[in-house]
Amino acid sequence: MKPSEVWRLGDYAAVGNRWAAAGEALADWCVSEGDRVLDVACGPGTMAMAAAARGATTTGLDISATLLDTARRNAEQAGLSVTWLEHDMTDLPFADGSFDRVLSAFGCMFAPEPYAMARELRRVCAPGGTIGVLAWGPESAIGRMSPLAGPYLPKESKRPAIEEWGRAERVTSFFAGLGEVSTVMRSVDITWPSLDIAVEELTTLVPGWVLIRSMLDDDGWGRLLAEVRVLMAESGHPDGDAFVLRTQYLVTHVLVS
Repeated sequence: MKPSEVWRLGDYAAVGNRWAAAGEALADWCVSEGDRVLDVACGPGTMAMAAAARGATTTGLDISATLLDTARRNAEQAGLSVTWLEHDMTDLPFADGSFDRVLSAFGCMFAPEPYAMARELRRVCAPGGTIGVLAWGPESAIGRMSPLAGPYLPKESKRPAIEEWGRAERVTSFFAGLGEVSTVMRSVDITWPSLDIAVEELTTLVPGWVLIRSMLDDDGWGRLLAEVRVLMAESGHPDGDAFVLRTQYLVTHVLVS
């Protein structure tokens, strides 16, 4: 299945909004008025909108027309001007050095070739600009979910090694020679009404997990779902009427020379 088809599955906008604060924080940290900003794999557009709200000339790019429709509606309702573009992130349709800030919140980690993805982000970033990438920490609950599915999938199945983008030493190697790299681990509190709803949303709304479900029989899916539930229960905690999952993510900054 093509990536554009995968991202039509589920409803990523509904669940992704629960951790949108991480992308908004990245935009608040590195975007200034007048910057030319590219949000790579922008999804429902929350980080692109945060950049636009700071006075940046902002472009949001995603392979999913459905997510871009949501992003467009959200921006219009907020009165923000953002250019939305449907395109594959691995071959960005921009001239070299087109942007001052090239950002990706939990997006470019899905690229099949991480080194090539890093070079493409660098190519469109202007000298003196910044690349900012967010990825789930490999020891976080969400970072551990994807590898959890591996033993249940057919041997010929391939998946992006998304957890590699959450390892400081690996992501530093991706950007080696492309700029001055620094990393820091941060966390975001993801809140659901209950543990049951958390497990349901993550396994029925996240496109990759909808695809995994289609590849498994009922027995395999039931066993995997039980493992996910145990992982979530051990990693999160109840807080009044809510279930809270404090989730680590790696922030990678690349200062382009």
